[in-house]
Amino acid sequence: MEFTLKDLCERLNLEYSGDGDMIITHACGIDDIQKGGLAYIANPKEIANLPTPAGIFDSRKKNIQDLDLSQRSAVIVPIGTESPGSSLVYSNDPMLDHAKAAKLLHEGASKSGMVDDRACIGEKVKLGENVTIDANAVIYNGVEIGDHTVIRSGVIIMDNTTIGENCLIYPNVTIREHTRVGNGVILHPGAVIGADGYGFFQRERKNIKIPQIGRVVIEDDVEIGACTTVDRARFKETIIRRGSKLDNLIHIAHNVEVGEDSLITAQSGIAGSTRTGHHLMMGGQSGIKDNLRIGNNVTLLARTLVTSKTEDNSVVAGMPSRPIDIWRKIQALINSLDSLFERIRSLEVRLNKADDKE
Repeated sequence: MEFTLKDLCERLNLEYSGDGDMIITHACGIDDIQKGGLAYIANPKEIANLPTPAGIFDSRKKNIQDLDLSQRSAVIVPIGTESPGSSLVYSNDPMLDHAKAAKLLHEGASKSGMVDDRACIGEKVKLGENVTIDANAVIYNGVEIGDHTVIRSGVIIMDNTTIGENCLIYPNVTIREHTRVGNGVILHPGAVIGADGYGFFQRERKNIKIPQIGRVVIEDDVEIGACTTVDRARFKETIIRRGSKLDNLIHIAHNVEVGEDSLITAQSGIAGSTRTGHHLMMGGQSGIKDNLRIGNNVTLLARTLVTSKTEDNSVVAGMPSRPIDIWRKIQALINSLDSLFERIRSLEVRLNKADDKE
């Protein structure tokens, strides 16, 4: 969509200066601003660290006052920022308001509010108001879908699953039976929700499958990335708590509980029956061992493996994980191993010569 700068600021409840009739067509970064663009600067000092694209900044000066917005574009800036002749939008939190503007300017998936005739809908399915279901989606028996939810092509939702309101389920997502999905949830292409947990035991050297008869619960405002899997519980529930955001290619094993507002990045995994606190942050390719309790506000650096209970507010790194200050000391020692080796070899040579003299 597009708005005049005045209309957009009214929608965002923000003050502005400059050309209110300017047409804003898209959100963009400050280093890529073009006609109709809306960028943001959280701190005017950031200008000094930016590249200097031709026609945007004076190569000799990189201050907010030197922004060339003659291409009819605007910038969201902190309140009190000045740039005479420019079109500025004033905000207490430019990054947040830029995100809100981007949502207005760039509409998401189209919503017909209709069920395509080529979708396969089972018996006793309950659909809310303005539900969109695309062609080739398959909805099994007893499914409930809330108002304004969008189900894209190729999605499979199995028996007795409940989907909340204002959800967006992208193509080729599979949701197994008895799953419960809250409101405002986004599931990206290829995500699998409710696959069997990895449960086996051996008798007479043969692998025996343990039935996985629990379910998955995904609370409100959760986002799950492409090709991420969340396994169903053995007996009760695997839970992704409210507001958590999972990247692509993540594995959440059976019986896990991920705390509220957690951020988990790509190729990470949490093994079975682990429970994490709120605001967990996991760097890429990190992991947590099974049957652990992880505190609140815990951060894992990339490629960290947690193998023991972790207390609140911990920042850990390494494999196995250690507090960040200890890990850094170990890394420093590892980086000096070559010189330590040479010193030891030199001492050995000197000792050997001393022994020969005796």
